[in-house]
Amino acid sequence: MPNEPARYVPVFDSERTGALAVGIDIIEIARIQRTLDDFGDRFLRRVFTERERERYGERVSELAARFAAKEATSKALGTGIRGIRWREMEIVSNRRGKPVLVLHGQAAARAAQLGLLAFDVSLTHSRTDAMAFVVGLKAVPADGLDSELSRLAT
Repeated sequence: MPNEPARYVPVFDSERTGALAVGIDIIEIARIQRTLDDFGDRFLRRVFTERERERYGERVSELAARFAAKEATSKALGTGIRGIRWREMEIVSNRRGKPVLVLHGQAAARAAQLGLLAFDVSLTHSRTDAMAFVVGLKAVPADGLDSELSRLAT
């Protein structure tokens, strides 16, 4: 209704979780293909975990989407790729096919430092581009989301 005030709609069903970190990235699939053509296995081993290579190594569009997710994750963590290794961010799929972000090493430490409890990941691709959207989730303080948003705004 137009006259009703806007309401916070939680990402999860819990009223105790709020999104506090967001990252987005888009990449041309052809760019990943060119990199694979130029550097092959060296590129794959530097950027992707063994599990990612085994599951997605033959599908360039899937690799591109996961590359974009790693870039988006580094943005959500506020570091960019500096200080975090590519393989410390792992994007696999659960049994239903939903992308799941698993952090290791410095990436996991940075998430903990930020108080991020979980991440939600969305991947998509067309014939030419792959895109990822990553949302870091943090527990909302006992005094509510409004106080957390006020704290962030100052």
